[in-house]
Amino acid sequence: MAHTSSNAATGALSAISRLLTQPITFGARPSSRKASRTSVGHKQMRRDLYTLLERHPASRQTMRHLDVIERTLRHIDIDAVEALPIKILVKGLAEFEALVWDWSPVGLATLRSRLAVAVKRRQHEASEVELSQGERHDSNAPRIDAEVNEVSHELYEEMERSWSGQMPAELLEAQRAMAGTPASKPKQAD
Repeated sequence: MAHTSSNAATGALSAISRLLTQPITFGARPSSRKASRTSVGHKQMRRDLYTLLERHPASRQTMRHLDVIERTLRHIDIDAVEALPIKILVKGLAEFEALVWDWSPVGLATLRSRLAVAVKRRQHEASEVELSQGERHDSNAPRIDAEVNEVSHELYEEMERSWSGQMPAELLEAQRAMAGTPASKPKQAD
C-alpha cells in the first residue's frame, strides 16, 4: 500500500512539474494566433484575386478554371482550393500567370506560390500513385508518340490491302517499272 501511494505522489509531482515548466501565455493560444495569421493571408489572397478579376470582366468567362479557384477561395478557403482536382489547378495556375503582369500585390504573389506548390506536390503524389499501381515506366526507354493523319477511304483500303499481302496497284506498277517489266492491268471482277 505504501508503494502505491509513493507512485501516486511521484505521478502528481511530475504533473505539477510539467505544469510549472510550460511557458505562460496571455490572451490567445499559439494555435489560434497561427489560424488568425492564415486567415489574414487568406483574406488578402481572396481580395486581390477578386479585384484582379473585377478589373477584367471578361476573364471570368474566358478563364473558367481561374474563376473556379476564385469562387472556391471566396466561399470556402485556400485549403479547399488546394483540394480541387489537379487539372483545374494546373489550368487555373496557367490562366492566372497569363493574366497577371504585376506580382507586387502580396495576396496575388502568395496565391501564386500556394497554387504552384499544390500543383507540384499533387503531380508528385499522382506519379507515385501511378508507380505503385504497376504502371512503372523505364526512364531510359525512348518515348514513342503516335502520329495521326487523316486520309481518304480509298487510300486506307489500298494500305489495308498492302497489310494483308495485296500490294496497291500504284505501288505494284512502280515496282514493275523499276524492274523493267511491262505493267499489266489488274484483272477486274466480272
